[in-house]
Amino acid sequence: MAVFDNQIMSVFSWDICRQIAGGEQIPLYKLNIFTAMLANNCIPYELSYSPGSRKEAPAYQLTIHINPTATLVFTIALASGATAFTPSP
Repeated sequence: MAVFDNQIMSVFSWDICRQIAGGEQIPLYKLNIFTAMLANNCIPYELSYSPGSRKEAPAYQLTIHINPTATLVFTIALASGATAFTPSP
């Protein structure tokens, strides 16, 4: 379990994770990078998308599973104008 704990601690040091945890809006390509990094480090996660409405902005919900009883849940608002079709810079 120590190896997995080190991987989780490593996740928190990533700049993208700090931006997500800080509630910053991020472009879609950064979210893709973050999920690729999670998968590369064998860290289980779930990602769901809410297309938004007239009252709510489109957002993603990212759930990172720490152990069977602990999870981290982030709601990530997309940067203004960011969509699935917005190209990365």
